[in-house]
Amino acid sequence: MAGEADRNRVARSAVGGDVFQFGDVGGNVTVIKGADGPARTGPATDPGFVRVRDADPIRLGVHRPIRVTGTGSSALPAYVPRDLDSRDGGGLRALIETAARDGGFVLVVGGSSVGKTRSLHEAVLALLPDWWLLHPADGGRIADLADRAPGPLVVWLDELQNHVSGAHQLTAATVRALLTRPHPVLLVGTLWPHYYDTWTVTPTSPHDEDRHRAERELLKLAEVVTLGIDLSPAERERAATLAASDDRLWVALESEDFGLTQVIAGAPQLVHRWETAGPYARALLTAAVDATLMGVQSAVTENLLRAAAPGYCNPRQRAGAPADWFEEALGYATQPLLGATSALVPVSHGPEMGRPDGYRVADYLLHHTGRAQRAVPPPETFWQACADHLTDHTDALRTGAAAAARQRIAAAVPLLRKAVEGGSVSAMQELGRLYRRTGDAAGAEEMADRLTASTHPDAALYRTILAGLDFEELFDLAEAGNEYAVSELIEYGHPQLAIALLLEDLDPDDLGAWYRLAQLFNDEGENDRAIPILEMLHERDHEDAILFLAELLKEEGNLERLFELVEEGYFAAAWCLADLLHEKGRTDEGIELLWDFVDQGSGDTDFMLAHLLGKRGDLDTLLERAADGHADAAREAARLLRDSGEVEQAIAVLTPLADEGGYIRGELAELLCSTGRLDALRARAEAGDTYAVRELTRLAIEAGDLEEAIRLHAKVGQTSGIFDVTTALVDALVARGEPDRAVALLTGTGRGDPPYRHRELLKKLGRTEELRALLDRGDQHALSDLVEVLRAQGRGDEADALLTRGLTADGRILPTGPAD
Repeated sequence: MAGEADRNRVARSAVGGDVFQFGDVGGNVTVIKGADGPARTGPATDPGFVRVRDADPIRLGVHRPIRVTGTGSSALPAYVPRDLDSRDGGGLRALIETAARDGGFVLVVGGSSVGKTRSLHEAVLALLPDWWLLHPADGGRIADLADRAPGPLVVWLDELQNHVSGAHQLTAATVRALLTRPHPVLLVGTLWPHYYDTWTVTPTSPHDEDRHRAERELLKLAEVVTLGIDLSPAERERAATLAASDDRLWVALESEDFGLTQVIAGAPQLVHRWETAGPYARALLTAAVDATLMGVQSAVTENLLRAAAPGYCNPRQRAGAPADWFEEALGYATQPLLGATSALVPVSHGPEMGRPDGYRVADYLLHHTGRAQRAVPPPETFWQACADHLTDHTDALRTGAAAAARQRIAAAVPLLRKAVEGGSVSAMQELGRLYRRTGDAAGAEEMADRLTASTHPDAALYRTILAGLDFEELFDLAEAGNEYAVSELIEYGHPQLAIALLLEDLDPDDLGAWYRLAQLFNDEGENDRAIPILEMLHERDHEDAILFLAELLKEEGNLERLFELVEEGYFAAAWCLADLLHEKGRTDEGIELLWDFVDQGSGDTDFMLAHLLGKRGDLDTLLERAADGHADAAREAARLLRDSGEVEQAIAVLTPLADEGGYIRGELAELLCSTGRLDALRARAEAGDTYAVRELTRLAIEAGDLEEAIRLHAKVGQTSGIFDVTTALVDALVARGEPDRAVALLTGTGRGDPPYRHRELLKKLGRTEELRALLDRGDQHALSDLVEVLRAQGRGDEADALLTRGLTADGRILPTGPAD
């Protein structure tokens, strides 16, 4: 037997995943593959896969923690459970659990160093430790790699903004395709509020370019969870408990200027480093910040920083720079701070040890400086350094587009040219549009010719857009299946044609396309064609189908089918059926069926019950539910009480819930104001109730007391609850001859682009310098407003020069000569 065993053997072999490599084989060898078991490494087909439990949180984007005296550990501190983990009606972990069943996309939106990535990692680790994880460099290979995953997959998209631009961007179509894979695919990501706000703002005019349409379509597929800067009292209590065994948490909790997560990530040290930097270190850091803000996503190279920095120094500083100014500045910027991070973080993608490819700006420093720095136009040396030293064509495209948005034409052309030479059809379109805007017909024609010659699948679409969206070309593209072209046909007013094209080449497994088709049928009043599609999607577990289906069944008065869906336990069907029964005079029956569905997390169902109880005049039941904390019931009860003259009791019903926050504060504020209870309204305003401030501000404006209105408005700024009185206050100030104060009121919301009414006010007042300042920030709509104002002021030559030659780096209109 021993001899037989010796003859049947394998020598010089290697095993990797499902791959067996044999050197020498002796005798007959049988290979038996055992059952799948847990593995610590990814499949041999791609080294990018790793089990969630084995993923390094630092590499996924969690910040390295600070070190404090007496604590040498570099390990992450204990995780402080966040309120968003289990938030009612949409907590992070509940959303991940739901999305993990059939696939989904969960996005955490929050500022730098507030704990987004750590919370996301802890949630995925706790719920899906045995899933595979893919951390892609860009969006281009995600779909291909997902096909090769051996099982359920988490796609990790920390800093989502890095995955949605360039030639390999992640698109909504890619996400929809991922969610139809045989095994579940969960996409998780993080995003800064600035990007979220900017992407979700739609153009204010149908003639304005929709630059963020693709990003907005992507965000529609995500379940979004927001994370604020400050810890809640409950979170601080949990942190204090954990701090007993970790001095770093104690140090963070004692900070008065920064949040716990920011201190752990080294935020105070980063701010100090920025504020105390010498002229050359500040120049280098500012150049790196500008590069990131203008769109450079690759590591910022030493050559770029060295070439850009002189423009950030004054003549005396340039003349007195020592020979080693750059080395000293770079050493200052890259010095680790308390073992956590540095202002500039070295980055290396190659095998060579000790030589970084470049540097990235620490997240918190970018967050701290970004808003102010966006208002300061980069110097000429910055743009030239980017043109000379950027090697990534998508970086050149983004930076060139940023220059074009600021009307720095002389800077934009060489950057976009670099991207064009790299084959970027997006750059061809962008540069063609710039040439057309500046009156360079030959340049625009060249870009159109390049797009015609390109074999890129989007080239024909971009050529059509560049040519002005010719209908016949759009039709040809839509007929070929281009989703954007189909959307444009709808905008052109041809939804029936879009329907026909979708039906002609519809993939049976493309559930997203079927859903869109149902929407088109509904828009065209053809619910009889939309409903069967939604029934099919419901059978195939499309998560949005049931709500849409229930709403259409209600529109069509289909009681029978709604009753069937209610019997199956669907909340959307329950509240739609209850509303339909009420419309048919069967309110009691609608209320009765809702009792089986309320208080289970469905806000629509709870709202419908309160609404129908109010219609029935059932004050006793509404008061009982209001006492249990149901805001919708409190609102309806207060309405009934007020209508019957029992105002004090109505106030008493609303107050406890208003004290907890939420929209019910608006109901109480309006009631107090309309019934003349101004002392109570002022007390709530002083306590920080935005809705109370809104009502008092409105009263002050009506009384002509604008000083009081401004004082009140300053308490809350331009929040969503006070938009209407902000507009009224601005109009009142302008009418009183105080336009400067009106402009100041609308300046600096810090959320996305400056608001539309700010720009409109500047245009109305003829404020050319302030409009140009908006252009400096990259506000794409400010150019046309500025040109319009210049022409209205009889400065047509300046308007023409601005359009055709653009601005110098420091913001002056070029008087003569071509921009390039």
